[in-house]
Amino acid sequence: MPASKSFTCLETKDYTIRLEYNEEYVIIHLPYIEKMDKGVFVDMKYRLEDWYEFFTTAGYKGIFAAVDPNDEKIKRLLDMLGFKYKGCADNMYVYFYGEV
Repeated sequence: MPASKSFTCLETKDYTIRLEYNEEYVIIHLPYIEKMDKGVFVDMKYRLEDWYEFFTTAGYKGIFAAVDPNDEKIKRLLDMLGFKYKGCADNMYVYFYGEV
């Protein structure tokens, strides 16, 4: 598997998003969520839709998310955003957004 690179792509007062990528996949990481309300959810939903269009245009099949299995807030958020649970890898739960 090709080595991946990662960077913090978005920092707001309410949350941070890191992107990890290589030639085969794009993974979002949510290391920090201060609060989760309707405004934050709507903001994330619009960003996710824009990123999905960008990454699929670039040739990726969709967007993965990797989360700590004990982080119920982020797992619930991913479900609400339309991510589907795919399994476990490297002690993280893996979700996928897109068409399989």
